[in-house]
Amino acid sequence: MARHYETLFPVLEELGIGFVAFSPLANGLLSDRYTAASQFDAATDYRASMPQFKPESYDENRELLSLIRQLAERHNATPAQIALAWMLCKRQWIVPIPGTRKLSRLRENAGAADVSLAADEVAGIDSLLDVMPMSAVFGGTRIR
Repeated sequence: MARHYETLFPVLEELGIGFVAFSPLANGLLSDRYTAASQFDAATDYRASMPQFKPESYDENRELLSLIRQLAERHNATPAQIALAWMLCKRQWIVPIPGTRKLSRLRENAGAADVSLAADEVAGIDSLLDVMPMSAVFGGTRIR
């Protein structure tokens, strides 16, 4: 969701430097497993304070989550796999590092390597994301 780092890509490519995409699933939001009714315990789960998990964010991210669901259905994949595959197919030197506490999700995330998005499909997704409304996201603050 925080794509402003993409402005670094030409320099990274020129210098042969890889890019490690931290929290590529926006702390789980892009897994499409949560709703506006999802609750997180502020004492034990930092997502309780993240802007992408505020109830109003689900309306702000409606188009984004809908796009991910459509792509997942088209590619016989999960929404999380689509989000990860988009990064993997965008540039060969991007390495997403999704976190998880469950073996089943680790396997699901690894399955993203088997999802192939064509270059024109990645470009189409990028074009949609360029104009799509999205909520704020934790860790997505631009460095000035």
